[in-house]
Amino acid sequence: MSEFGSTLPVSGVKSHVLEACRHVVNALRASDNNLDANLTKLLSDLDTHLSTLGNVDTKLVKDTGFSEIKERFKEAKKIILAWEQNQSLILDAGLCEADLFFKSLHDVQTVLTSFKALPSKSSKKEKDVYNQASVVLDIGMLRLEKELSDVLNQYKHHVQPRYLAVSSRGKDIVYDESFVSLDDEVVVEATSQEDDQQILGSNNGELVDLLVVPHIKAIAKAMLACGYDQPFREAFISVRRDALNEYMATLEVERFSCGDVLGMQWEDLNGEMRKWSKVLKIVTQVYLVREKHLCDKILGEFEPSFTVCFVEISKDTILSLLSFGEAVALRSCQPEMLERFLSMYEVSAEILLEVDNLFPHESGVAFHELSKKLADCTITTFLKFKNAIASDESIRAFPGGSIHHLTRYVMNYLKLLPEYKDALNTLLENLQVDDTIPEKTGQDILPSTFSPMARHLRSIVTTLESTLERKAQLYADESLKYIFLMNNYHYMVQKVKTSELKHFFGDEWIRKHIASYQHNVTDYERTTWSSVLSLLKDNNKDSVATVRERCRLFCLAFDDVYKNQTRWSVPDPELRDDLHISTSVKVVQSYRGFLGRHATRIGEKYIRYSCEDIESLLLDLFECLPSPRSLRSSRSKR
Repeated sequence: MSEFGSTLPVSGVKSHVLEACRHVVNALRASDNNLDANLTKLLSDLDTHLSTLGNVDTKLVKDTGFSEIKERFKEAKKIILAWEQNQSLILDAGLCEADLFFKSLHDVQTVLTSFKALPSKSSKKEKDVYNQASVVLDIGMLRLEKELSDVLNQYKHHVQPRYLAVSSRGKDIVYDESFVSLDDEVVVEATSQEDDQQILGSNNGELVDLLVVPHIKAIAKAMLACGYDQPFREAFISVRRDALNEYMATLEVERFSCGDVLGMQWEDLNGEMRKWSKVLKIVTQVYLVREKHLCDKILGEFEPSFTVCFVEISKDTILSLLSFGEAVALRSCQPEMLERFLSMYEVSAEILLEVDNLFPHESGVAFHELSKKLADCTITTFLKFKNAIASDESIRAFPGGSIHHLTRYVMNYLKLLPEYKDALNTLLENLQVDDTIPEKTGQDILPSTFSPMARHLRSIVTTLESTLERKAQLYADESLKYIFLMNNYHYMVQKVKTSELKHFFGDEWIRKHIASYQHNVTDYERTTWSSVLSLLKDNNKDSVATVRERCRLFCLAFDDVYKNQTRWSVPDPELRDDLHISTSVKVVQSYRGFLGRHATRIGEKYIRYSCEDIESLLLDLFECLPSPRSLRSSRSKR
């Protein structure tokens, strides 16, 4: 398989080299009439040497003799034509047979290049041998072209990314005015690090069996040396491009036009954007790296064929991925697209080094431009997300004082962002933001607390708090306003404390907001129970009628609280239990003291509730009951 080496007669590459050298010599001579004598002699000697090289093949024909060359050609022709009808692989015939085939091709090429060096007035016999050699060489090259395609197809490895989930299934994030699409049950995807391990771990083999690479390389040498560059490239590119398309099909990648992307519904686009991020990563960091490695093994010493083949193999796939990203960047940047844009930007920025190594020219530049567009879209979407929170206006109070959809949406969305901390810190570094958290120093303060991302996340929550304060004013009942604020502040604190957000918000933020919702609890208890419990305060001068009236009024006031606040909601069970305990301690203790002092004066038939009744009924508060249970069932006999 080494016949087509540097010892080839003047043809193809070698003839071009000789012509180039002569051109350089002539150009130097014409460039300056005052050349140094030594340089003039050197150029003259070089010109003579080049002329000698050009005459080698003429000498070869004369020294060898026409009859001997004709005999060598007949043997080579016989071997080549024998493989014309043989459909089996030359590779399978064994190394000796393959070497014999390549040697025969070399002999035919030698005949052709030798006769090209003869004077134009050749004999009819010589011309006939020349014409036959041309036909035989064509036949041999067609056989090699078929061999190339067959070997590449039969010995390619079918790469299956078994551990990479690229399905678009899953709960999608959808933005609407009610902010109801993202709650505590949202399915969070695996982290990027886990995906990387799956991607890299799923493609640890070669794209073509290494045992056949020397044979393919021998085909490349033979076809390129004989001037059949184009047929080789077309066959090689066709098979390897089909293999890449087959691989893309295993990733369930569809090709969309710009119009398709712009007209796509968000639910479908969300899945395709998620898939694009993963596919782009595996294609550029794994598959194409291996494809270029294969091209380098076979064509590394043959430029420009090496570059041309790799670029043509990957061009359609790369253009498809680029066009999808470009089309997405043209869409309106809506809040629900933030995470998807972050993911696409992060991947596009991460692969730039690989892309520069793979495509040092146009395609690499296109990826850099796409990454910049995705960065701009991400920043715009981030700001729109914050503005959507600030501009959310309600005309009705949120039912039951529960956790607002806006609060759930924002906090669960923020929980997704630490995965993109590097990208966000880069994008937000030069974006000014108001952040009221003072910078502190100390061993317990993490640097991430004061990163650009941390400042912006806290700013978003500050915007959320302002919006919640406005919504709280919609409640006519002062007590319910405090329950609403307590629920929402408590929810924000729990989301931060139990997630990666704690590294960005910091302990001081957590302490401050715990104090906020605890203050809401105090305000609730004061607003709700102060006037009710004031009815149980008395002195020894009160008459029996006055005491009985106080007891009656207390029961009526308690009934009102019960009927209202059983419809209210405190979703967190621990917070609800704490409220029950705190309220029970105050109310039951005051009521027990009142009955202890006046039960005999009031009389049993005028006492509607026992202390146990009050304690039991208080447990119904904040349960968001559709209707309160009958209070009569809990009353003592009059």
